[in-house]
Amino acid sequence: MMMRASILILLFGWSVVTAAAEVYRWVDETGQVHFSDVPHEGAESVTLPEAQTFSTPVQPQVQRTVEDGQDAGQEEAGYSSVRITNPKPGEVLWSTGGLVNVSVSTQPKLRRDHILIIYLDGQEVDSLTGPKRQTGLTNVFRGEHTLRTDIRDREGRVFAESDSVAFTVKQTSIQNPNNPNIARPTPR
Repeated sequence: MMMRASILILLFGWSVVTAAAEVYRWVDETGQVHFSDVPHEGAESVTLPEAQTFSTPVQPQVQRTVEDGQDAGQEEAGYSSVRITNPKPGEVLWSTGGLVNVSVSTQPKLRRDHILIIYLDGQEVDSLTGPKRQTGLTNVFRGEHTLRTDIRDREGRVFAESDSVAFTVKQTSIQNPNNPNIARPTPR
């Protein structure tokens, strides 16, 4: 009895799913094209392609390891501070032309064998080595963005990470004549 009920439920569910997937097209007397999931006189069945989907790429897992002869506390103490100093959290940047200057501060200074990796919106966009702590990122256009950085060795082991910094890039509109950010010629 239970098996029979399960089969009936399964068949009913399958019929609802397949019926909902059908689309009908017809043209009325005025030449207007109509689409519906309910059959209409003179309508033809339309086969729709499957819906386009998107899956975000899987971010690689970072393996934290401890050097031989060093405990976890010593590894964390290697860098007392790593932070993005420019742009500031919550800062709004106007009409940058896609260029955003990024500055990073580390305490103590970056070791010779370590690399500072810059991430924009979760994607690696630049790396800094040696004494360099500033870079210019290109193609950063309108919208809200996040920056973060981490310090790695050449094998990819992470030694320190910064907090994320959110900032917004806005573009002055020349379409708005009342925009206070547009320079206007003075009347003579």
